[in-house]
Amino acid sequence: MHIFENGCLVQLSVGVWGGRIKLPSALLQVDADPTLIKATKYLVDRSCLKPVEEVRHQARTFLYNKTLPFPIPGVLFIPKTLLGEVDEAFQRYQKIFENKVAEFADNYDLFMNTARLRLNGLFNPNDYPTEIRSKFSFAWRFLVVDAPGHSGVLTPEIYNREKENFQRTIKEFQEIAVTTLRVRFAELVDHIVDRLSGEKKVFRDSMINNIKEFLNDFEKLNISNDAALGEEVARCRAILSGVDPKALRSDQTFRKGVAQRIGSVQETLDRMMIARPKRKIRLNAPQEEASDHRIPA
Repeated sequence: MHIFENGCLVQLSVGVWGGRIKLPSALLQVDADPTLIKATKYLVDRSCLKPVEEVRHQARTFLYNKTLPFPIPGVLFIPKTLLGEVDEAFQRYQKIFENKVAEFADNYDLFMNTARLRLNGLFNPNDYPTEIRSKFSFAWRFLVVDAPGHSGVLTPEIYNREKENFQRTIKEFQEIAVTTLRVRFAELVDHIVDRLSGEKKVFRDSMINNIKEFLNDFEKLNISNDAALGEEVARCRAILSGVDPKALRSDQTFRKGVAQRIGSVQETLDRMMIARPKRKIRLNAPQEEASDHRIPA
């Protein structure tokens, strides 16, 4: 079956005003070549934009967990069974984002006046947009893609070339999809084993909730039918079925038993990962540092 019968591409675009500019070299009083020195002037305190940036991070993280990387910059593959969930979540994120932007805009003059005092002679009112709300945006779209078809637009030579390119892209995507799911699952399992090992280590409820969310979405994301990974997912699902994070914290014997059983899954995953990446595979994933909160239901 063609992969685009099982899903489509999704693109999320979230614009946030940077709140900073580069300082002209003439203002840098240093004993060095100014072309090799760069400095940034922050127009408002970074904490002022943090609430808006956190919503952007939350939306990107949510999308990352519900999609697979696709070898075209800026887009991700989303299974059709998750389309409704993602679309509804983005509508909620958009409202939260707009509320945070409104709060920032309402206090924009205050933020500028505070910056005026802190920047002193470096303050320049011309650095500040007059229509600040226009510097923020939140949008998404779903893209339906298919192999190049015969038409009067493409010459036979271009058609054959683009068809081959498309086939290579799909093959690359399928390889990435397998690796991505294995790495995501392995990282979640590693984290659980690490947190449950030793009496003094603590963990949040989100640790268990995050892996359960992956287990719930796995069948939808496993478009390449990775049977070997499916077996380990099923084992982990059985181990964690009915597990209460509070019980893990209060009952050391129970905690140790769960850690040992999850550890056996970890060992199998390690054997499956011949050349396990040292860094997370996050194509088109969130780049900014922010708290990872879940979207409100």
